[in-house]
Amino acid sequence: MAGSLFERLTLGQAGMDMDEDTSIRNNLSRVLGTRQGAVQSLPDYGLPDLNDLTLSRSELQIMLSSAIERLIELYEPRLRNPRVASLPVKNSAPFTLRFSIQAEKRRRDGRSEPWAWTVSVDEGKYRSRS
Repeated sequence: MAGSLFERLTLGQAGMDMDEDTSIRNNLSRVLGTRQGAVQSLPDYGLPDLNDLTLSRSELQIMLSSAIERLIELYEPRLRNPRVASLPVKNSAPFTLRFSIQAEKRRRDGRSEPWAWTVSVDEGKYRSRS
């Protein structure tokens, strides 16, 4: 049980003691919290700029679900077979979308176990909902 190499190098003992699920969530928070195009060497890193889109809510949900799945496949090697589903939003908040992420977490012994997380995109900004 240790954080990623980056977390171990930058956080020292705290990175060494970090729970793997926390490390995965930290990494996905960085990926999903970054606007696509902000990382010059990785133009596909991050979510697309939602302010530039002229899609319906349902089209946006489908597009973001696919984008989140693709980002997990590309930038979180500890997870496999990600499935992202749109969730209902309480009070029909017009600018909030919620997503359930289900995946298989690779264990060090080669087996896998279920992994889940819920995230929101609120007015174009990602928010974690542990």
